Amino acid sequence: MRRGAMTDVVRRVFAATVFLALTGATLTACGGGSGSPQATMQDFVAAWNRGDWVDMSQFVEGPSPDFATAGPAVTAGLEATGATHAVGVVTRKGSTATAAVTSRYLLTGIGTWQVQSTVDLVDRSRHWLVEWSPSSIYPAVAPGDQLELTRTWAPRAPILGAGGTPLTANESIVVVGIEGSRVKNPAAVSATLVAAGATATEVSTALAAAVAHPSFFEPVFQLTEARYEQLGGQASTLYEIPGTVFQETSARTAVTPGLAAHLVGTVGPITAEELQQLGPSYSLTSTVGQTGLESAYQTELAGSPGGTVTVVGADGKTVATAATFSPKPGMALLTSIDPTVQLAAEAALAPVTHDAAMVAVRASTGQVLAAVSLPAAEQFDQAMEGEFAPGSTFKVITSTALMEAGLSPSSPASCPPTLTVDGEVFHNAEGDAPVDDLAQAFTESCNTAFIGLASSDLQPASLPAAAALYGIGTTPKMGIAAFGGSVPTPEDGAALAATAIGQAQVVVSPLDLAMVAAAVDTGTVRAPRLVAGAPDDGAATHALPAVVTTELRQMMAEVVASGTAAGTGLPAGTYAKTGTAQYGSGSPQPTDAWLIGYRGDVAFAIVVQGTGNGGPTDGPIIARFLDAIGSAGLA
Repeated sequence: MRRGAMTDVVRRVFAATVFLALTGATLTACGGGSGSPQATMQDFVAAWNRGDWVDMSQFVEGPSPDFATAGPAVTAGLEATGATHAVGVVTRKGSTATAAVTSRYLLTGIGTWQVQSTVDLVDRSRHWLVEWSPSSIYPAVAPGDQLELTRTWAPRAPILGAGGTPLTANESIVVVGIEGSRVKNPAAVSATLVAAGATATEVSTALAAAVAHPSFFEPVFQLTEARYEQLGGQASTLYEIPGTVFQETSARTAVTPGLAAHLVGTVGPITAEELQQLGPSYSLTSTVGQTGLESAYQTELAGSPGGTVTVVGADGKTVATAATFSPKPGMALLTSIDPTVQLAAEAALAPVTHDAAMVAVRASTGQVLAAVSLPAAEQFDQAMEGEFAPGSTFKVITSTALMEAGLSPSSPASCPPTLTVDGEVFHNAEGDAPVDDLAQAFTESCNTAFIGLASSDLQPASLPAAAALYGIGTTPKMGIAAFGGSVPTPEDGAALAATAIGQAQVVVSPLDLAMVAAAVDTGTVRAPRLVAGAPDDGAATHALPAVVTTELRQMMAEVVASGTAAGTGLPAGTYAKTGTAQYGSGSPQPTDAWLIGYRGDVAFAIVVQGTGNGGPTDGPIIARFLDAIGSAGLA
């Protein structure tokens, strides 16, 4: 098994073109030179600043045949993006002279390296020529030597949670990747990697990159040492199949599996695409953020590199150290994630076998306390970026629109089994119990009641306006990608009816609905906050109409006491709204189960995909979550 220790040190040995030593030969260049050493040096340095070594050669006595290539090779290992040279004092002694030269090399990501050197000149029949030597570039450089830059980085800055609690820790991991030039059977490689725990997307992405860069290490996924050992025979199969490559390293990972999977993310070997994006400060051996905040804040967390310039002989051994530059440490990233709440959320979702996502926020501040997206193997963060039909949880917003139109919880309503609007037949998803008013319709989550009220009392723009009141439709700027929801204006009566029950083209994320619940809890609409200093960290707030807040709280309490969330184990003091959202095709259509709400200062939203009703499905999960954080004194 091939294992390579991961470092972040740039060390490239360039083609060993032997730089021939210039002797005291009396041959003169064809042309070039002038009547004074000062004039020769001015012309020589002007060509040097242009990087025109062919032109430089005409001012050199007896230039070697490979002068134009061997000269630049001395400094190629610096990877400088610019170099300037200036002539200082020229001292003449008879037929010889010396010129002081100041060179400045711009080392990418590090700064300027200034070098003082001396160039010798000789008078050949009133024709001054440069007696060139590699030491004219740097005093310690001899023929055959090269200058080389080795970059170093300070330890990566931490990602912190609430109260400055670290969200990352170091542990041994095995990075499983592929090298394109070794792959014999792409299909077999793909099947083996997926069987070991990689996703199909991770494998296909790496294989595509390996085709473009066959000699590169393309990471696929990473495992802790413990997990790698657990693979047993699968690990042996991974090792044996041509094309797989392993790198063993000590790398940092998030303190919980859920945070590592999405929100905090992971670090790992740089890919060819990332190398191109991040620029020349990085190399093929760099370790960088791959997902989540680790990726989004790569430059802030990594800081800037330092480095050491060394003189390296033709045998690859270091001759001398020319300069040392200290790296600039990165800056710690402070987030609102509470590890206790995060662990409680992950534990509550642990028994769930369907795709699911959950978000918990501190209602009084809008700060995200926890986020979980299942399956963890999928890189897409459904909790933050998922676009789901909200189903009956949207009735919080529809109720808001109805109250702003003059209705109250006691406004009359009925709950027929079906209701036809513009030729489209609507059914009840969660219950057909008789209702007398809006409050009962909310408690029982009667679709036809809400459709009837919306059709008679709302305008097409009413529901998008009510959604906007809660911030839905505005893209969050919290430090990581998140979906802000979308509620298009209904084009006809059927679309208005479907929108009123969270269907049609209405889509939201769990984050969006957690913030809706938080707004009901506090009476104030806030933007979600995650990273300190992100644009939304200080975003303006606005109040919900007081009457709306009071009445929604009463109705959400009744949902738990006697409605669609009753009997699911939710602890006392929980306010909630259930939802069942249809999507896709088929008969019956698949459904997502929703539950949103709050208890104390913690608001939440959860969706479990492809299951039944929100109350029976999500209630026990949220009950486990709330009991856990309640025991910790957090809710």
